[in-house]
Amino acid sequence: MSAQRVAMIGVGVMGAPMAMNLHEAGLDLTVCDRSEAARAPFVALGLRCTDRPADCASCDVVIVMTATPDQAREVIFGVGGVIEGLTNAKPLIAIMGTVSPETMREFGRDLEPYGVRIMDAPVSGGVVKARAGTLAIIMGGTINDCEILRPVAEAVGDEIFHCGALGTGQATKIVNNLVGISMLMVAAEAYRIGIENGLSLPDAIPVFEAGTGRNFLTATPYAASEAYAAWAGTRGEFDALQSIISKDINLALSIGDGAGPLPMTNALRTVLAGVGDETFETWSVIANSAPEVEAEDHG
Repeated sequence: MSAQRVAMIGVGVMGAPMAMNLHEAGLDLTVCDRSEAARAPFVALGLRCTDRPADCASCDVVIVMTATPDQAREVIFGVGGVIEGLTNAKPLIAIMGTVSPETMREFGRDLEPYGVRIMDAPVSGGVVKARAGTLAIIMGGTINDCEILRPVAEAVGDEIFHCGALGTGQATKIVNNLVGISMLMVAAEAYRIGIENGLSLPDAIPVFEAGTGRNFLTATPYAASEAYAAWAGTRGEFDALQSIISKDINLALSIGDGAGPLPMTNALRTVLAGVGDETFETWSVIANSAPEVEAEDHG
């Protein structure tokens, strides 16, 4: 089976640039979102657009890029959902949002009577890499399904991993998120300390990259400013990301019951509950830390 007809359900902050990359890769794309504004850029391109997930059921691959497990369940099983639109041909459903491994297994069991296959393929890299088409795709499911998804994954990512059976991709993503979120929150304050002490962040970043401060924000001198600009362009964008971060921490704790007390992760959840104006201001300072012209030249 060759995946040529692809549907993207959910074209928000991450889904929209991913869908654009799928279109630019020449795939036959259907875009689905309840928001008319979210669909508008794709309508302007003449692409097939809908607000009903059921209209996506005839595609070879249906990507679900929603923020929560409840939203994912709704677009698959709810009124007007993918299941409602099934015909003789059955799509492969790829969950690219982050949900728990158990949720994936529940979806798998619930889809069995319909003869529909599902796999997890959450992404890592944030909106900057989503725009560049350089996300990491973290797959869990059968080898055959992963190979069917691979050409689609290659249109949005440059590193593709098969982690094992259904649910293992999500488990890997949740653990990765826990580390990444911890770094993200502390790095912002560390970089703010540097800026307030006269450091030029683009000059200091290569030092961090060469030392123990190395992380995904130090890949280039402008990676941090570009990333925080994408996450804190407006207060609404910042608050939306904080909501997703809190969800991801809760997911980590929910699958970590057998891992002991986890005092640091629990403390992080408590800290995140109080994130507000101060953190938004810090992120905005970092976003504006690189001269605009130089950032464009080096971005």
